[in-house]
Amino acid sequence: MTAIWLRRLLLAQLVLLGFAGAVLAAFGHGAEGVLLALFGLPLAYLALTSLHVALLSLWCARHATPCCRGTARARVWITESWLQMRAFIWLQPWRARTRPDSPGTPQNGPGVVLVHGYLCNRGFWNPLLARLEAQRTPWVAVNLEPMFGDIASYARIIDAAVTQLATSTGRAPVILAHSMGGLAVRAWLAEDATHAQRVAGMVTVGSPHGGAWIARWGATFNALQMRPASPWLQSLQSRESHMRQPPIWCVSSACDQLVYPEQAALLPGAVPVHVAKAGHLGLAFDPATWAALGAALRLASGRTHP
Repeated sequence: MTAIWLRRLLLAQLVLLGFAGAVLAAFGHGAEGVLLALFGLPLAYLALTSLHVALLSLWCARHATPCCRGTARARVWITESWLQMRAFIWLQPWRARTRPDSPGTPQNGPGVVLVHGYLCNRGFWNPLLARLEAQRTPWVAVNLEPMFGDIASYARIIDAAVTQLATSTGRAPVILAHSMGGLAVRAWLAEDATHAQRVAGMVTVGSPHGGAWIARWGATFNALQMRPASPWLQSLQSRESHMRQPPIWCVSSACDQLVYPEQAALLPGAVPVHVAKAGHLGLAFDPATWAALGAALRLASGRTHP
């Protein structure tokens, strides 16, 4: 369903740009109209990312917090714009089902449950899925739906994926979660004290554990839940404070233009993995994330399905 909505959004954007280009041409600005129709969408992504990077810089300046500077800021602007176009124009609308789940067998060893973030679907992970397949690591990539639903409601989807991998491999899997996906996994863990025993580890990447300041402008149900100090986040923290947690790695960056300050992406007791010059989407595919996932899988290889 998310892929369908993303296709509709993309089509609406292209129609709007085409109409605007036709209007310009009708008023004697044919060249400008053609340029707008052809390059309007990439320019829009560049502008949106520029706004997010500017807001990050303003927030850091206001709170005297170290953040992305100089060439790193420019690199994030270009890289994140490209990654957003790849995700929202190609991978998620059109390629979300091109790689079916690969749950593996006991001979393949422990697997990975991949959980995407806000406004995304399983197509987000396609570049990483190719690497997992190359090393014969079993995996299941979920779709968190409905797209704007209660984060806690995604727990049943995560539970099914964990069960599927544990059954097929005979081993407790590792969970790799990006952005809001990390909160969804925490909500699943907080549902039942035994859930922590069913996974060998969890790697969260740019997850707004302490809330996302940018969510103040969100009006959807799950965006409201991600606001700093939201009642939902406070309730989650209260429930999980009395529960055992699996080994956790938290990947974060001071250049993350959507989750800041960097401490907001960290959990008490987790292994912090700092990435110097990566934005929000780039963190998911950074070598440091792959290394953290590898550490979690090595730990998982010594465990069996309880």
